[in-house]
Amino acid sequence: MMNVIALQKDNELFICNHARAFIESFNKENLGKGILLFPNFPLWAFAEDSLCGKKFDLLFKSRSVKKAFIGKASFIKRGQSLPTEFFFPLFITADLENESIQFEFKIVFAKSQKPLPEDFTLPKDLVASEKFPVRIKSFRTGNALTENNAWSLFDEKWTRCSE
Repeated sequence: MMNVIALQKDNELFICNHARAFIESFNKENLGKGILLFPNFPLWAFAEDSLCGKKFDLLFKSRSVKKAFIGKASFIKRGQSLPTEFFFPLFITADLENESIQFEFKIVFAKSQKPLPEDFTLPKDLVASEKFPVRIKSFRTGNALTENNAWSLFDEKWTRCSE
């Protein structure tokens, strides 16, 4: 099981539609190059090992989350043998121990079927959007179980941003 952040349905639908348009445009533009993107689901932000268990629970306790927003699409190259991941960054600011700390998570929405060229950059029209950043007012946290092409969310808790 992994700790996850799941967006409310309106926000999830917004990034799903934007991701679909991004993937369609990318695949159309790179049709002759043999590079294709495939959608990745679920559209959740998975907490990395450095932020799990009690640390994750502490971050999302009531009234500690001040604000959250989704940034413009970006990507991470994982090396020559692994596919590139395309994601929306999710930024969450929380007050922990009298200090305001910003955490960054990734909502992976697509993966390439093979590694991208070293000189690859995102076309400007794919990432230039006035719709970002998207402010998030509330979201769910919980434990996720993913197996094959199925996923389930357990122990859900709603978190509301205070700003």
